[in-house]
Amino acid sequence: MIDQSGIEIIGKGNIGEKARQLTEKTPALIQLGFCTPRRVVLAEDYFDGFFQRNGFGRNLRDVQQVQDLEVKIRSGSLTSEEFQILRKVNNCYGGGLIPLAVRSSAEGDSRGTGTYKSEFCEGHPAQLGIAVKRVLASYFSQDAIAFRRDAKTGEGFGIMIEPIIGQQIGEYIAPIISGFGYTSTSRGDGYVNVVPFLGGGVDTRDGERITENAVTKHGGTLGDYIYGAIQEMAYSVMRRTALLRTKSGDHEYYSGKAFRRREKDYPNGLMNVSLKLEETLQHQLGELDFISFFQKMKKMERVFGKPQYFEWAVTIEYGEPKFWITQIADVNKRLDVMDFDDSGRVLFEGHTVTGTGIKTCDKIAECWNPGDESGLYGFNQENRNYVLLYSSRLTSMAGAHSLHYSQFSNASVFLEIQDANHSGDPVAHLGGQLDMAGKFFAVLDHNEENPTQFDRFKEGCRKEHDISVYQRRVKVISSERQNRMVVSELD
Repeated sequence: MIDQSGIEIIGKGNIGEKARQLTEKTPALIQLGFCTPRRVVLAEDYFDGFFQRNGFGRNLRDVQQVQDLEVKIRSGSLTSEEFQILRKVNNCYGGGLIPLAVRSSAEGDSRGTGTYKSEFCEGHPAQLGIAVKRVLASYFSQDAIAFRRDAKTGEGFGIMIEPIIGQQIGEYIAPIISGFGYTSTSRGDGYVNVVPFLGGGVDTRDGERITENAVTKHGGTLGDYIYGAIQEMAYSVMRRTALLRTKSGDHEYYSGKAFRRREKDYPNGLMNVSLKLEETLQHQLGELDFISFFQKMKKMERVFGKPQYFEWAVTIEYGEPKFWITQIADVNKRLDVMDFDDSGRVLFEGHTVTGTGIKTCDKIAECWNPGDESGLYGFNQENRNYVLLYSSRLTSMAGAHSLHYSQFSNASVFLEIQDANHSGDPVAHLGGQLDMAGKFFAVLDHNEENPTQFDRFKEGCRKEHDISVYQRRVKVISSERQNRMVVSELD
């Protein structure tokens, strides 16, 4: 049965926090002028037959961790009843005409932390079944289990099925732009993070952070903002924007992710692309009114009574822009002002802070080079409550040497050293997981008044599991509102 939110729930039991918040908030979002897609949610007990048929257990909470469990779930077979339900779901979306997004909805995790998988597929029952099993398998990964323990989210899982929000761009399907945002933060006004095309969630490795002040300063439209950013680049070599176009010959291209339908010699799925927009579409993109977007964000916070984290996308239909909300969550932000006057012997300072409070940590582990991840994993198994000092190259670059939650799950504080390979929003590098797990995050600040004390740090290090580990206790004072973190020696 579809309620006023446009969400149909199949089965009983837990549907997860993401689906729950969307169900509760969608009517108000529509009244605010946002668009939302029709959604189907597979509740937790929908999967009981699957677990029993394949010998995994009676239900999701009865499944025992065994070797290669994720592989076994991905290769397991659905019951006839489960498959027929997916066939009916597929028919709701045009029976193959519309490609689908299959997204996780875990208990206690409404912000899409990057812990669980999302899949994109053709509107076909068999492919939909494969995508559903892949998302379900991600609930049982080491990263997910460690995250649930640290974030104290509780157990429970549902899966959401919805159309991919987008439009035809050449041979691909994608929104014109997408992103995530906060209606407000502990430091004041909110912001949106924007990428071309698809995939602008909190775990995106790219994106341009835009505030209302920046948009207003440059004229109010996205095109005005981009032009202003280009002008500022003339005065700052380090200035970057993910929204700039790349030029090849007489053509300009936007780079991002888009969905490609299955064709001969090409698999379907999400892929990195560089696409040239039609002149009319490019003009309409530049004319997007971001001032009104920020005004709606403020109304959103007033309606729901708390700051909101949200994911969004824009399509242009018949010449008119549509702003879609694809995900939303309450955010509880502490506004404490911390006392930094008596910080002691300071080792490091940080900015771009997530987390407010004071922590005492036993060690500082350094993870600098690709290949250090295995050593960090071993260290993490034997230690808790430590500071992780790591290079941004291990989080901003996707691939074999990217850090995963289970490798650093026992760390309490994260201090990122930015290098030439850094890109995107630093917090997004770790998928938004740290805030929910109560961990602190900052980017290393090379402050002339309080210079980084690498010499003292190295003097206190010795090797553990082939990585350098500082062996003395430290105090960490962190304040989101003051945008400052201080790590100082205790012993």
